Parts: sequence; structure tokens; C-alpha cells
Amino acid sequence: MTFGFPAFFWASLALLPLAAVYFIKIRPRRQSVNAFFLWQQVFKQKASNSLFQRLRNLLSLLLVALGFSAAVFALTKPRIGDGKAPDLLIVIDRSVSMNGIDEGKSRLTRAKELADSWISALGGSQRAAIATVAGKIEYRANLTNHARLLRDALDGVTATDLSLDPHALDELALLTATGNTAKTRILLLTDMHSAALEIPPGVEVVTLGGQAGNAGITAADLHWDGPGRASLFVSLVSDFPEAREVELELVTADSGKLARLFSMHLPARGEASESIPLDGIAPGAWLLRLRGSDALASDDIVPLGFNAPQPIPVQVAAKNPFFFQQCISAFSRADSLFEQIDGFGRLSLAEGSPPDTETTIVFAPSGESPFWNKLGAELSPGAPEVVAKEHALIARIDPALLTFDGARKLTPPPGAVIVLAHADGTPLLYTCSVNGRRAVVMNFDPSREDFFLSPWFPVLVHDAAVLLTGRDNTFPSAVATGSLVEVPGTEALSAATLRQGEKVGPLPLQTPVTIDRIGNYGFSRNSTNWQLGGAVLSAGESGPAAGGVTPPQVKLASGWPLAAWFLLAALVALFVEEILYHRRKVG
Repeated sequence: MTFGFPAFFWASLALLPLAAVYFIKIRPRRQSVNAFFLWQQVFKQKASNSLFQRLRNLLSLLLVALGFSAAVFALTKPRIGDGKAPDLLIVIDRSVSMNGIDEGKSRLTRAKELADSWISALGGSQRAAIATVAGKIEYRANLTNHARLLRDALDGVTATDLSLDPHALDELALLTATGNTAKTRILLLTDMHSAALEIPPGVEVVTLGGQAGNAGITAADLHWDGPGRASLFVSLVSDFPEAREVELELVTADSGKLARLFSMHLPARGEASESIPLDGIAPGAWLLRLRGSDALASDDIVPLGFNAPQPIPVQVAAKNPFFFQQCISAFSRADSLFEQIDGFGRLSLAEGSPPDTETTIVFAPSGESPFWNKLGAELSPGAPEVVAKEHALIARIDPALLTFDGARKLTPPPGAVIVLAHADGTPLLYTCSVNGRRAVVMNFDPSREDFFLSPWFPVLVHDAAVLLTGRDNTFPSAVATGSLVEVPGTEALSAATLRQGEKVGPLPLQTPVTIDRIGNYGFSRNSTNWQLGGAVLSAGESGPAAGGVTPPQVKLASGWPLAAWFLLAALVALFVEEILYHRRKVG
């Protein structure tokens, strides 16, 4: 047995004056009385009981000494062993699957109760630290033997809506690689629900729960198929040992109005997916729900955003407007990219000197413009030199097939990004921004060499438009929690909200945004509105636990430490002595 604070043994010296008090005899004071014979009977009775009285006083002294000694032992923090027990780093998985219910308790609750029992059994020389993991490791309490601090850290641990990142434990590999596992035991409390959890060597795993059956939605997408037509794609995973038929419903997020109810066959411990056509569905925020009860409720609901086509207002300022208008019309029918508004538009398609719009695609520069300087003579046609090889403007074209007939000598504004250049260095295709206005300048005449009829003309116009207006990313209807999402557009966000049931709250006006909670997200810019859903969407969290090997059982002291038992013994001894004391008074 070893002691954490052996200096407290010096307190045992206090037993000496305590014992002296019991043995000190008080001599009675002589007092004259009228009749002595009245006291003779009392003296005889006291003489006959004196031995029993001395034994009772001695027992009382032994009980007090025992209680005092037990209290001293409690202060010294005794423990069985050599006192070299390693410290503990307790890592608690708080991913969304730890909300799962097994036998009436969540897995996270079971993990916290087990960690609390380990904290109770800590000796005076042993310390513990508390950390949690989901998307990453977060340290809640540093190494300490202060039980109150450790329990306060445990009380603050709650489950998140995030999946357990398979690589979240990688930083623990640095600790185990340095050989610190001899001084610190790393204990991971988890239900082993992850896509492919990688556990570093030296980390001891304590598996919790995971026995109850569960089914969850692992993928969902709601998208347009055409005017008035949409499709819903859904994928499910099951951890149930038997096959079953499940029902799903699609409802509006604000009112709960049912739009579609359908069923799917879910095989035993398997996956299933289906695409469902939808007619007459309106844009907005939706909820896809899996009916029934299972171990985990969080993966039974997927918020969805169904975004209406939001075309870019565009105007034409060109000497040959017909071809530009045909291009606008084609993309309006295909993907609702453009909406022509004469005299007003966020985007202008221009030849020569462009109008004063927020964004501009300009061909054949001429006259004066902030987008070029020192406009000079015409250049000889020829194959361009690629300056920015990975630029989005040339991702779908072959620059070698373009002659850039009609290009002129010019100087771009400061900060311009040159994509293609003439042999003499003159920019042929570049992007620039001046005083808050953005432009893609195409330094050639599209009326020559029948470029208007070339397939490269609509490709250049389309790619330049989506680049200038921030439509170069496809906005999903739902993403997994933990995802980073860029909201389409170039203006600053004017509003951002999160709807969770009937509760709607504001979000920071920033993009990209991290989707860290389950709910319907809404984002607004000056001219566009976007809906998005955040959901679990993880086969690892919803399906069977990762790995087929059961980790070895972790052997660790739990429950009350020796100090607590000694303190309890001290209280019992003092309680018994208190009873004897009152009996003496009565006697």
C-alpha cells in the first residue's frame, strides 16, 4: 500500500492529548452534610459498577481513537499498489450516434457514468484529463487529481450533430509514438460507429452500447428535372438483423404539410436507395422523415432545400445583338441561367465599350473603359499563349483552336488575371475588377471567322457568366453535418437563418459556412435566396459499428477509493461513540 500524502500521519500525535483527557481523574470537593448514612447506599452502588464504568470509558476511547485514525488514513490518500499507476487521458466520443438509446440510457450517458467511476477511484498520486472527440479532439480538463474539476468537465459534455471523423484521433498517435503511454493511459469511450475509424496503437477502446437496431437516411437530394417536375433521391442503411418495410414522408418545414408518402424495402443489415418523381412541388424548405422508432432518432430526418431557378438579369449592348440574344435564350431554356432585361441587368454582354453594370463580358474592346488602357493597333492573328493553365475560363475549351482575329494592343488595369496572351505579351483573355465592377475581357472580334456560329462562343459566355456572378458551384439540397458550403453569388450575405423545428435563429453573415447542426439553412443575397439542409447522412453513424474485432476489456479501478472507505469507517466509529456517550449520561 502507498500513500499520496503521508505527511498527514503526523496528525496521529493528536491521539496523545485525547487519551490523556480520558485518564484524568477529577477529585471531588469535600462538602459537609447533615446525615452521612443517606449516602452510604449510593457509594456501595457506585463501587459495584466502577469496573463496568471503566470498561465503558475505555471502549469509548478506543472508538474515538479508531475514528480519528481512520480519518487520518483518509487524509493520506492510501491506495493499493506501488503508487506508480499511470495517469489517465479519458477521451469521450460525442458524435451523433452517442445519442443512441440502449436499455433506456443514451450511450453518452453511459460513457460519462463510467468515466465518473474512474475519477472516483483516483489515488492521490494519479491524475486524469478529460477530452471529447467528434470532428476533432477537444480538451475539457488538463491532468489533475481534483475530482470536482474533472466532474465539472464531464457535466459539460454533450452529444453533437457531427459524425465521428475517422482521422480525428490522429494526433493521439503523436502521444503514443513518444512512449508516453507508460506514464499516461489513453482510454477511448465510443460506440465504434464511424465510416472507417482509425485507432492509433496504444489507445485502449471501451465499447459502449450499439446493440439496439437502427435504420437511418444516408443520402438525400431534391432537384429540378424540368418546369414543374422534380425528383427526390434517398438512400437508407439498416442495422436491424431482419429485413423490413419502412415508410418515409416528405413534408414542408414550416407547416408540416404532407407532400408525399412512400415505402421502401430495407434488407437486413443492408442498404437501399430509390429515386421518386415529384410533380407540383414548390421551392422552399422541406423535411424528409423516416417513420418508426429505432435506436437513433437524429438520422431519421433530413432537412432539404429546394431552390427555385434564379436567373441572372442580363442586358445586351452590342452591334450584333442577335447572337447574344440567342445565347441568352438557349441558356434560359436549358438551366435558367439568364433572364434578359433591357436597360437593366447585373450582367451585360457587350461589344466595344461596355455599359455601367456590376459585371460585364466584353468582346472586341474599343473606345474608353476602366477595364483597359492605351488601346492601340490591331494585332496579327495567331494561336495564343496560355498564361493561367488551370483557369476556369479555359477549362472546357481548347485555346489552340481560337485565332483571336481582331485583337488589339492594350494594357490591362492593375491586378488583372491574364489567362491567354498574344505572342508579344498583349492580353487576349483576362479578368479584372475596377471600383467594385468586375469584367471578363475577350480581346478579339467575334464577328470574324464566324465565331458567333462556333460552339466555343456559348461555352465562353456561359463560363464567364457563372465566374463573374459566383454561380460556378452547384448548390446542394442537403449536406452532411461538418461540411463547408460556399453560398452562390458575389454580394455580401444580407440574411442567414437556421430552422430547427419551430425554432428559427440567425446565423453569422459569412461564407463559406460550416454546417454543424441538423436543420434547414436559409441564405439571402441582394438578388438571390438559397435553401440548404444539414443532416447526419453517415452510413457509419447509422449502420453497424465499425470493425469486426471486439477490443480487449479494459481493466481499471472504479468506485469509491480507499480514502472514502476509511472516512466512512471514521464516521461509523464516531456515531457509535456518540450513542455510548448518551447512554453514560442516562446511566
